Amino acid sequence: MQLTFQTLWQKIKLPFRQGLSRNQIAKAIIVSLLVTVLPIFGVTTILLTFLAVKFKLNLPIMVAVGYTATPLQYIFFIPFIHVGETIFNTKHTLLTVIEIKNAFESSFFHTIKQLVFELVCGVSGWVVLALPIALMSIMLINKIYISKNETI
Repeated sequence: MQLTFQTLWQKIKLPFRQGLSRNQIAKAIIVSLLVTVLPIFGVTTILLTFLAVKFKLNLPIMVAVGYTATPLQYIFFIPFIHVGETIFNTKHTLLTVIEIKNAFESSFFHTIKQLVFELVCGVSGWVVLALPIALMSIMLINKIYISKNETI
């Protein structure tokens, strides 16, 4: 039992100890901010956990940054939708509670279809704005740490 408990304890401690170099911490913060502003509510922690395990980033730092930066998700939600609407050359349909309520009263499935389209617009805006900024930031960090001869 002791050996099994120690093995389990080592596996639990691993995410807390990995990714502690300055480069990895910077990447963890950038990825956390990128995922946190994703305009889909309720998936942030799951995505952060998956990305931390996949890319061996520091999970506690990522979750802490994610929860701290959650207000950014609400702040950027509508602007991402507007950018996506510009991409699709359309105008917004349901961006207020009253409009959504009135639409549900007239047609449930049509309203769901419109809300899904708004979500697609939001994710498209996120892809066009946030994703390139995050990727450029990570490339800049890699370049800085390579020039300092620090291991990546």
